[in-house]
Amino acid sequence: MRWIGCAVAVAALAVGIGAAVLAASTVDPAFEPVVRRLVADGFSEAKLRRLFSRAEMVFSSRAMADKLTALYMRKYGLKLVADTQARLAGLGWYPGPVDGRLDRMTKWSIKAYQTAVGLAPRPEASQALLDELARNPKPAPADLVFPEFRTEEVHDVVLSPERLAEARDFYAVNRKALARVRERYGVPEEYLVALLAVETRVGRYLGDEVAVINLSSLVAAEDPARVASAFAYEGPAPDRQAWLDRKALEKGEWAYGELKALLKYADAQNMDPLSIPGSVYGAIGICQFMPSNAVKYAVDGNGDGKADLFETEDALASLGNILRVMGWKPPMTEEAMRKVFYGYNHSQVYVNTIMGAAARLRDDAASGTIK
Repeated sequence: MRWIGCAVAVAALAVGIGAAVLAASTVDPAFEPVVRRLVADGFSEAKLRRLFSRAEMVFSSRAMADKLTALYMRKYGLKLVADTQARLAGLGWYPGPVDGRLDRMTKWSIKAYQTAVGLAPRPEASQALLDELARNPKPAPADLVFPEFRTEEVHDVVLSPERLAEARDFYAVNRKALARVRERYGVPEEYLVALLAVETRVGRYLGDEVAVINLSSLVAAEDPARVASAFAYEGPAPDRQAWLDRKALEKGEWAYGELKALLKYADAQNMDPLSIPGSVYGAIGICQFMPSNAVKYAVDGNGDGKADLFETEDALASLGNILRVMGWKPPMTEEAMRKVFYGYNHSQVYVNTIMGAAARLRDDAASGTIK
C-alpha cells in the first residue's frame, strides 16, 4: 500500500509539474487565444505551447493590415493615395482622376516625380512621400508625356531578361521531370515553368516570411484593434469601420483554416513549422500552395514516399495535379487556360504574366534556345 501511495504521489507530482510547465510557457499574448482555439480543435497543447513559446513566434499586424488596406482601397479608395494624387496633379505629374486607387498611372506618376527629385523610384503612397511633396514641390516639365497603357498589365520584372534566363535554365535542368508531369497531367512544360517563375523565381525565392507566424498573426488580428494604426490616416467613418471589422473577421477565419492545415502538413512531412518559409499570406513551397491545398493536392513526384513542396519533382507533380483538378484538360483554348490560372491566383495581371512568360519559353524551346 505504501508503494501504491508513493506511486500516486509521484503521478500527482508529475501532473503538477506538467501543468506548471504549460503554465510557464511564454506565449505572445496575442497568440494565446489562437493556441486555446487550436487545443479545442484537437491539437496537442504541449506541442503547441512548445511551438508558440519559441522566440521567433512574435505577433505582427502587417499581413492583416496589408490585406485590409488593399481591400479597402479597391472598395472605397484610400485618402492617403487620393492626397498623393492631388499633390502630384497640382504639380503636373499626374493627369487624374483623384480616386484614391493606386493604379498604373498613379504608380507611373509617383516614380516620375521620385526620379526627378533624386529619390529611388518606389511606386507606393506613403506619409514620407507626402512629406517630400510638401518639402520639395518640384513642378513637372511642361513637355511631360503621360503613357497610355494600351497593352495588358503584366509583372514586368518576371519578363525581364534576367528572370526569363532563370526560367530557361530551370526548364533545361528539369526537362525529364517536366515531361513526366506533362504526360501524367497534361500541362505543357512552358506553363509549369512560367507559373513557377512568377511564384518563386523557379524556386530561387521561397519568401522572407515564416508561414506559421503570418497565419497565426492573421488569426490573432481578427481583433480590429490590432490593425487600427494602419488606418490612422484614413480615419474610416463608422459604416466603413464596420466593413473593415467584418473583413478582418472573414480573413482571420480563412487564416485559421490555413493554419490548421499547415500544422497538419508539417506533421505529416515531419517538418518543424518554423522551418517552413512562405508568403505574407502563408503560401508555401516552390509552387506556393496554400496549406489547405498542400494537404489535399501535394503528391510524391520522386518516389521517396513524401510530398515535399520544397523538392522540385514533388512540387512539379503537385502543381500538375492541382491544375488538373482546377480544370486543365487538353485540348484547351487560351480562355480556358486563363480561367484555370485565375483560379490559382485571382489576379488578371498574374494570369497575363504567366501567359506572356509561357509564350516566350515556348518560342525558346522551339528555337533550340533551351538546351
